[in-house]
Amino acid sequence: MKKIFALIAALAMVLAFMGVANAQSQPKNIRCDSTVTGGTYKNVTVRSGDSCTLSGVTVTGNVHGMKGSVDISILDGTVAHNVQVNGSTGTVRIGNKTGCKYDPPVGNNVHVTNSHNVVICYVNADNNIMVTRNDGRVTVRDSSAGNNLSVSRQLPYVSDGNDNDHRHPEYVRILDNTWGNHLFHSNPQRPRTIVR
Repeated sequence: MKKIFALIAALAMVLAFMGVANAQSQPKNIRCDSTVTGGTYKNVTVRSGDSCTLSGVTVTGNVHGMKGSVDISILDGTVAHNVQVNGSTGTVRIGNKTGCKYDPPVGNNVHVTNSHNVVICYVNADNNIMVTRNDGRVTVRDSSAGNNLSVSRQLPYVSDGNDNDHRHPEYVRILDNTWGNHLFHSNPQRPRTIVR
């Protein structure tokens, strides 16, 4: 009987050790207010007042930019589920470091709403890319949405003083994208939407 109890106790210790080792190897959630280079994380949150650059990072869950976050960049990385940004006051950039030349894959959706400047390029989203109610420069180019691509209901253009890189920064640009089902692009508060 003592041997059985000793065996059970030893087995419990081994299982507890395996649980601790397994918990240590799991990706963790992070609050991002800096540049994070490389690594694997479960979920990334950018809170009000924070700016975050994810460079070459693997996110096994979601990236969430909260209302009042400033600049958010996801460059040369992978997001397994969703990128959701709502109310960013700076620039939201999803693509790569130099000229948007790689495909950051997103397992589900990219949704940027109520933010200022939005640049999405060379993103491959399994489901939807939705860009809605933003007031700065808006460009979605060379990207792929498995279901729907929606760049609609943009707000009237608000300049941030850095408009020299576009001849017409107030235009909404939807350039050289692909989508599985539908493209939506009604932007009546902007002078023009360029779709190519």
